[in-house]
Amino acid sequence: MSRWLYFLLVFAVLAIVLSLFPVPSLLLFIVAALGIVPLAALIGQSVEEVAEHTGERVGGLLFATFGNATELIIGILALSKGLVDVVSASIIGSILGNALLVLGVSVCVGGFKHGRLKFEVRPASQYASLMALCVGSLMLPTVAELLASRANQPMIVERGVLLSDFIAVLLLLGYVASILFSVFRVGDKGNEEEEGIDPTLGARSEAALVRLLSYRRQLANSSTPGKSGVLRQIDGTVEAILAHETGKQVSMAGSGSAKPATAQAEKQGEHEGEKAEADLSVAQRSKQQKEQQKPPLWRALLLLTIATIGVAVISEILVGAIEPMTEALHWNPAFVGLVFLPLIGGLPEYFNTISMALDKRMGMVLAASAGSSIQIALLMAPILVLVSLLMPARLDLVFSIVELAVLALATFLFSEITSDGELVWLEGLLLILLYAMMGCTVFLFGSGTV
Repeated sequence: MSRWLYFLLVFAVLAIVLSLFPVPSLLLFIVAALGIVPLAALIGQSVEEVAEHTGERVGGLLFATFGNATELIIGILALSKGLVDVVSASIIGSILGNALLVLGVSVCVGGFKHGRLKFEVRPASQYASLMALCVGSLMLPTVAELLASRANQPMIVERGVLLSDFIAVLLLLGYVASILFSVFRVGDKGNEEEEGIDPTLGARSEAALVRLLSYRRQLANSSTPGKSGVLRQIDGTVEAILAHETGKQVSMAGSGSAKPATAQAEKQGEHEGEKAEADLSVAQRSKQQKEQQKPPLWRALLLLTIATIGVAVISEILVGAIEPMTEALHWNPAFVGLVFLPLIGGLPEYFNTISMALDKRMGMVLAASAGSSIQIALLMAPILVLVSLLMPARLDLVFSIVELAVLALATFLFSEITSDGELVWLEGLLLILLYAMMGCTVFLFGSGTV
């Protein structure tokens, strides 16, 4: 975690102290918001340390579960105080914040530094499909209730709540299915890297490539810190081997007089294979050293427990200051839920995503932005709906037309800009502009009613 985030821990302690005195609600809200930011970062850091001990699969499940822990805690505490409108808006705001603002800023920053940012199309297509499911699940209760109210049907609200509960259960099933497929690889036994190897490669080069790509896949899916440099080194070595092997195939396709060139290309290919194996050995030794230096499991679990408790305490202070603050500033609760609460809980994740974009790790950027949006819709929203069964007021999946319209546009725009396997800074700017339009509309007019 960055040093400036450790400095912000002072605001967590200050928020607890100020809550004991009659201070202005705006000041208390700002201090509590600043205090939650480092605690959310500590949750992410502790989960990463736990994942180093549990392995790739369990670690991926932990990241998926605790990725939006801060927003979930804030939502549950807000429901306990009857702030249903704020919680409803925060669900949409968290989805839009990740899919539009986080991805947009990351693409702009990475695009200005590296130009065109390339990534694999298949994972992006899966994200787009899951986002379409999320939009449909959040849109159906609203459309059904709207049509029922125009037809003057009885018991509209009761049936809307019942439909929301049913959809919430189905969304949880969809979340479990996505975890089984993406984390535990159930029914996905293909090996893209090894299947994509050219069968005409030399034996030594092919063996080196298989080992390199296997290790690269393992390293890319792990939570090892500072792995971007090793990934770039592996990519460069793979490109060098493929370039020499391509030259060898061209020489073999020529006349018989090209035999000396062929022999030279074979030697170069063998040299690159030996170099790749040497690089792989260095990377493996570096990984072993990092494994020996990794923190103990008990400390990571203790840090995770303390950070989660701290988020719960500070979130209660933050939620308690929402209503007085909105009344003092004459803001509508929907604007606070759509913009402020998602920004507070996800600020550390925003900086991590920008750092990934600067390293041209666009697969991780999409996983952190679109993947987080999908987790909110498939996990956080259903849990809040079901938890509201025990709360003073029920939460349903009926949202405003403005919120759903922006969500549908965001899903469409995400699908369009990721369909070609590359992103440029202009496409990131489009995402930011759409998010700014949404924020301005809700600030001036509110989210509206169904």
